[in-house]
Amino acid sequence: MASAQDEPKKPLPPGSSVGRLLGFLSDKSYDFYKNPVQFFEKNAVDFKSRIFQSRFLLKPTVFVGSNHGLADVLSDGGEFTELGYKTFMGQIYGDNILFTDGKPAEELRDALSQLFTDDCVKTYQQTIDRIVEKEILNLDISKPVCLYEFYKKMVTEICLSLFLGLDFEDTSDVYDTITSLTTTHWHGIISVPLALKIPGTGKESTFKQALQAKDKLLEVIKERRGTSKKGFHQKLEEIHELDEEAINNHLLLFTSALVPKALASLLTSFSLEVGQHNKVSWQKMCLLDEEFMDQMLLEVQRYYPPFLGGRRVVTKNFEVDGYTIPAGHAIVYLTFAAHRDPSIFENPNQFYPGRWKNSTSDTQKKLFCFGYLSRGCVGERLVWAIIKTILTSLLKKFELSLVDNQDLSYKWLPVSRPKTDVLFKFTTRPP
Repeated sequence: MASAQDEPKKPLPPGSSVGRLLGFLSDKSYDFYKNPVQFFEKNAVDFKSRIFQSRFLLKPTVFVGSNHGLADVLSDGGEFTELGYKTFMGQIYGDNILFTDGKPAEELRDALSQLFTDDCVKTYQQTIDRIVEKEILNLDISKPVCLYEFYKKMVTEICLSLFLGLDFEDTSDVYDTITSLTTTHWHGIISVPLALKIPGTGKESTFKQALQAKDKLLEVIKERRGTSKKGFHQKLEEIHELDEEAINNHLLLFTSALVPKALASLLTSFSLEVGQHNKVSWQKMCLLDEEFMDQMLLEVQRYYPPFLGGRRVVTKNFEVDGYTIPAGHAIVYLTFAAHRDPSIFENPNQFYPGRWKNSTSDTQKKLFCFGYLSRGCVGERLVWAIIKTILTSLLKKFELSLVDNQDLSYKWLPVSRPKTDVLFKFTTRPP
């Protein structure tokens, strides 16, 4: 493990303790948030290690960017660490599977999994098909389209229809209200977690507004549960492990902006690759060859994970990829870095779907886009049903291409996406 006070800067031998950070070591939070990718890459080079320590959020922190290291962190099951963002994020979302760890997380995941089996996803498919067909039919291609916004709107409607049973052809006013609330609620994630009024303005802080939006969304959820006696929420009520508060909090999670933004991120990243002039042929290949489509989606996960990573706090000495991290330290694990670990992926900074041809499940487990083992995404089957339906339907009807001379650079926080509203041109595909 490398440290800023080491001279020369070399990682400590495997099995050694990361040691104690000197009190005068400057906090690196600003540098990280300013450009997390650049922060990691610079330190990985300086310390000659994909695992190094610094001071982050005023706490000695180990940054983990090796693939093996990330697997260690995500598979600990809460035995050595606790979630580093539960106090803050828990206020925004309430207690749910996202902030549950250890044995309770495994039990909750098993309970929720029964709602996302292959058979269950098939029952959701009709709703997905209906909304996707409607949105694509109404797409105005007379001018360039910002696909990120298009995808986000479509997935938002899918989620609210599936999880709350809303039909937006009849309740467009409710849709506008809910989407406005989910936007305000989401902004709390990237704000300073203080619920107060801004001095001199009389306005509530962004975080306070997010908490107020959360309360209003929960009111909508309770109202929908009372008036609609069918659909996903009714199945959720049949899970004995969930009390009333847990049911409402999970519906809040599933209908919040979190899922639409994550899926819109993956869909946009896919489109950016196949929309390049020298890769347009990939679109037809995806339609003709399902295996190639799967390879594309695996590579999109690897190269463009929607979420940068996460944070945990070590509760007792914890070994990560051969390094012992002392209790009291924090861990920031970086999914994007683990996905570009050169010891695992050849030419990691090249987008190359062919690397997944004939890949095994063990190789695919080196992707952490949807978590890992007990921290895996319970709704992954549904996610892929939505993504594949959208892409297949869109590509059958249109050929898309990027508008020339655009800034295609990415930002990674809070969700990975292009820094600007990247535009695409659409051409109707011949029958």
